[in-house]
Amino acid sequence: MRLTSIAAVALLAACSAADQVAAPKVNRVAMPAGAPSMDVIVNAVAPDSLSADFTVTPTGGMFVLGAHAVYFPDHAICDPATSGYGPDLWDAPCTPLDQPISFHAEVRKDSTGRSWVDFTPAVRFVPTTDPNKTVWMMMKAGTDITADNYKNFGMQWLPSGLPNQTVDESLTDSTLRSFVDLQKDIVFRRVKHFSGYMVGADVAVTTGTLIDVVVAY
Repeated sequence: MRLTSIAAVALLAACSAADQVAAPKVNRVAMPAGAPSMDVIVNAVAPDSLSADFTVTPTGGMFVLGAHAVYFPDHAICDPATSGYGPDLWDAPCTPLDQPISFHAEVRKDSTGRSWVDFTPAVRFVPTTDPNKTVWMMMKAGTDITADNYKNFGMQWLPSGLPNQTVDESLTDSTLRSFVDLQKDIVFRRVKHFSGYMVGADVAVTTGTLIDVVVAY
């Protein structure tokens, strides 16, 4: 009788282990070089729709836009009078702007959970291989990002400033891969230009999309 009971317990344990679903494994990476602290927006609370105007001087700085933020190192903006704009020019040399420039930002969030920011005027940023000289965009998702769904949150470029047209720039430029902080529900990456950027849970996962989860810090 005792042997039968032991066998039954062993069988139940085996069945229980088989029924368990393994938690998704996520390869975590270190914070990318040059990335600013996410703490500036970690507790941000903002309305779903707002407008903001800000001025960037040649010294750069961090600018908070509701639940999002953008970071400029010094002399990172191309002079729009001479630099041109468009995908063929993202990595073309340019003359850094040596005077202040004012931007207008429209911050939006819709019922599906998509959040986006559209900037005007459209500008390029000075091409560089120095991670400490790159411009970074940080966006708080406004929803829970998990190990199961994080690949849906790659930051997309909005050529028209609206979410009806999106471009996954990581497909053609690995330096524009997105990074996700699962603890803070923040998506961030390098940006080489302005118009608009979006994150959202309904973004389709594309083969080749580059997105990494950073370690907690």
